[in-house]
Amino acid sequence: MKEPKKHVPYVHESKCSVPNCSELAEFEVYLWDYYEYLSSSKEFFEQDFTCPFLCRSHMEENERLAQGRRVPRGYVSYPYTNQHSAQGYTIYRPLEEAYPLLYTIRRPALSGQLIQSVIDINDELIAYLATRPDLLREVHPRNFERLVAAIFNNQGFYVELTPATRDGGFDIIAARKDQIGNHLYLIECKRYSMSKKVGVEIVRGLYGNKMAKRATKGVIATTSYFTKDAVDFASPLQYELSLKDFDSVTKWIKDWAAQTGSQE
Repeated sequence: MKEPKKHVPYVHESKCSVPNCSELAEFEVYLWDYYEYLSSSKEFFEQDFTCPFLCRSHMEENERLAQGRRVPRGYVSYPYTNQHSAQGYTIYRPLEEAYPLLYTIRRPALSGQLIQSVIDINDELIAYLATRPDLLREVHPRNFERLVAAIFNNQGFYVELTPATRDGGFDIIAARKDQIGNHLYLIECKRYSMSKKVGVEIVRGLYGNKMAKRATKGVIATTSYFTKDAVDFASPLQYELSLKDFDSVTKWIKDWAAQTGSQE
């Protein structure tokens, strides 16, 4: 099944679409159908813009009171969804699957912490982080690496994360080929708190790996900032080392959001 077309974006704490319902949404709603022609076929799979989100109780009631045939080119009548009476039937996707990180941000049990086991880098997440970059300091360090890798991939690099169990070195390999030649970046990610700055030892270590691997450039991306010694070490090596602090990473994210037109 292809990715659905979305009309109404899911945002932090989206409510159920049923009028006068104050519950938080639990499911995204889609209309599905399948058109068969003489020599080709087409799947219709789009978000139901008449009722894009439902809480659990209204989802269950919507299914319980549905009437019709759930078959291609059939028609099912629902109390809340498919209010334009289109052919097809309603399917639901839990928000924790559709938007795993955005969904879990809102849950009080997490006390503001982002989910640590999975991260889904998509336009919705980038749009949200563009407005709340402070949340970068709450993600698991491995998920910060995935985010930085996705940013480089969005900029045209082939990216590969190094094993999480590696001992020192670098976190991401980013490669790109253009008319000038081949480019290899070694990227180290440091998900630090605001009070913990990246020191010169880490910068020296990445530079050593960059030289050993004969890479084009070494990049350190952090959710914090760099010590004066670290900046002084990297300054004369501007063509070989790049230090990207919290402000720079935030700009990466905002540029991506602006590029997709998804920034709120």
